[in-house]
Amino acid sequence: MDSHHARFDALIDTVKEVSSFVLSHFLDPNFTKRVKVDGSIVTSIDCKAEEMAKELILSRFPDDSILGEELGNHCGSSPYRWVIDPIDGTASFARGIPLFGTQVGLEYCGEPIAGAIDMPATGDFISAIVGEGAFHNDKRCIMSERSQLKQLMVSTTSYEYYQQTQSTELHEALVQSGVSMRGYSDCFGFMLLCTGRIDAVVEPLLHPWDIIPWLPIIREAGGNFSRIAKGGFASNQKVHGLLYDVLNANITN
Repeated sequence: MDSHHARFDALIDTVKEVSSFVLSHFLDPNFTKRVKVDGSIVTSIDCKAEEMAKELILSRFPDDSILGEELGNHCGSSPYRWVIDPIDGTASFARGIPLFGTQVGLEYCGEPIAGAIDMPATGDFISAIVGEGAFHNDKRCIMSERSQLKQLMVSTTSYEYYQQTQSTELHEALVQSGVSMRGYSDCFGFMLLCTGRIDAVVEPLLHPWDIIPWLPIIREAGGNFSRIAKGGFASNQKVHGLLYDVLNANITN
């Protein structure tokens, strides 16, 4: 649909403009930060970046809805909704670690149809619209084809998130499965997965802004996503069933 592509173009423009603003404040000691009720960190740059994204989107599509991590819901009348994470990996950003990114997803009638993520400090840009493939820095994304558990490199999160979601048995299942586990943070893990450098990502806690921008990219790169605990796991198609079996007792559909 032409309306999908017009919005996809706007999505790309928005992500690039917002991430450029975020990068301009990286390593700037003057931004403020605080701890939210859920224990996560938010900075003044997160809020300004989300407001910028919201203004850019509504200036072109004033009837669309928006869900943002920091500013909440803006309800529109069209069937489109934008989902914004102005800085995914704020804890890294606030500590001067370059593994953060701006990510925006687009839904149509409740279904994710497009997403884009820019990690400006590492030079990684990835995007997809359903049916047209996923692209990383203008090169088509292809996931790994490893199919045995002992071959897999799996990115997962801090153990505290397994504790918060009462799913520590998931972490133990991964340990016992024989996969190689790494703690690549936030959007960087999904970036590695969708570009074939690792084989799976397991996250027991995901909010809509954490995963919706990635769902079309995962699909178009040749992967699958399933729900677990209060989050989910993504992997290449060849190993998804094996990982599903490893985590099966804890998966919620």
